[in-house]
Formats: sequence, C-alpha cells, structure tokens
Amino acid sequence: MKPLMPNDIFIYPTDTVWGIGCSIFSEEGFKKINQIKRTSTNKPLSIMFLEEEQILSSFLLSSKIDLTWLRSFFALESTLGLPAKLCKLKIPPWALAESDYVTIRILKSSIIKEIYGQLNEPFFTTSLNLTGEAPITSLVQAEEFRKNYAPMAKLFSSRDGLKDLSGVSSSIIFLNESLVYEIKREGLKINEIKNLLELIEYK
Repeated sequence: MKPLMPNDIFIYPTDTVWGIGCSIFSEEGFKKINQIKRTSTNKPLSIMFLEEEQILSSFLLSSKIDLTWLRSFFALESTLGLPAKLCKLKIPPWALAESDYVTIRILKSSIIKEIYGQLNEPFFTTSLNLTGEAPITSLVQAEEFRKNYAPMAKLFSSRDGLKDLSGVSSSIIFLNESLVYEIKREGLKINEIKNLLELIEYK
C-alpha cells in the first residue's frame, strides 16, 4: 500500500469499533468523511494523538492532570473533550465546526502508530458507519463498507491479527475550566472513568 497523502481517507480498527479518519489539516478529507457517513459538516470529529505527552504540550490543562492520569484515562476506551480555547495547536476553524470543545483520543496500537508515522500529524477519528446505524466491529464489515461507500479509502489491518473489539463506542467526557465534568456518552468502563475523575477533584 502506498504511503498516505495529505487528503487521503483511511479505515482502521480502534479498541472499540472500526474507525475512519484523515489528517486534521485536510478540509477535503473532513468533508469526504462527513459525506461518506452522511453527517452534517457542522459536526466536529475527534482528533487522534499518538502520545499523552502531546496532550500536555498542546493544551493548557489543570495542574492535577498529569501524564499518569492521562495514560490511565485513555486506557479506558475513552474520549476526552477540552475547551478549544485551551488548545495551543492551530486547529483550522472548519475542523471545530460549531463546537467550543476539542475531543481527543489516544490508542496504543501498531496500526495507529503506522498511520501516525505516515502522516506525521494528528488525525480525525470517528466511527465507521452511516449516521444512525450501528458501528462496524469486524474486518469483513469494514471491507464491505469500504466497497459500498468509501472505495477511495485506504484500509489498515493488523499484521498480527485483529483483537476482539468491544463493539461499544468510547465514553466521551468533557472537562471545563471550573473543574466540572460532563458525560456525553457512556462506554463500557464509565465507572472506572468516574473514579479517575474523582482523583483530580472534578465533579
């Protein structure tokens, strides 16, 4: 497979369901994903980072949120929402759509590392499915979706076999500047996440 180009769309497995993504600097790719999923372009997509250190350097966070906490949080099939004004990265305005928050993910997998290595920058990530339909959880389904709806997309699959995906989308937690959290979506490990939030005194 040829290396990813700036406007390429790609399909890959996460820890929960299959995902579809593109570079965060590709407006063309962003629009393609929304067209494929049949989603409005005023709906922002989450951003995948490679390492927790990048979060600490890219956002102005509470002093209570350190590297250890971030590693524990992202190990729980979770997505973190942070106020966009706290982000030090130059995220294009269209990428935020109409949201005041940036949602971020980190996954420790060889596939994410491979994609990141080809792009050398964060990328959009969202579930692989048509809006309103169930997320895709198997390679066979992902290949069929690509054939029917996204033939231009590149498909990544693990060389050492795909692990079982939970089939339940990640928990989404928004943190604000007043040390208050809001649960936007509950995943399988929401109770463990709540315990982590208590550790940093978010209520």
